[in-house]
Amino acid sequence: MKFFQTLLILIVFYYSFKVIVRLLLPFLVKWWLKKAQANFNRQQGYVDPQEAKKREGEVHIKSTPQNKSSVEDLGEYVDYEEIKEDKK
Repeated sequence: MKFFQTLLILIVFYYSFKVIVRLLLPFLVKWWLKKAQANFNRQQGYVDPQEAKKREGEVHIKSTPQNKSSVEDLGEYVDYEEIKEDKK
């Protein structure tokens, strides 16, 4: 009797798993593809159509630094000049 009960549980689990996968898998694949496409577009430098509508030359500040000390602590800019030495 335990064997048939176990077999019945496995069959019910198998068919319920098939139904759930058949219903949920398309949504999971669509979500994964949208996420992958957004990642690809971000890496390729894709411009959002709403941002493309902005006129050229306009300045838009998306965020500001939290504190000015982080900007000031960057240090000085040093310009190096390459010097060629004579080899003997």
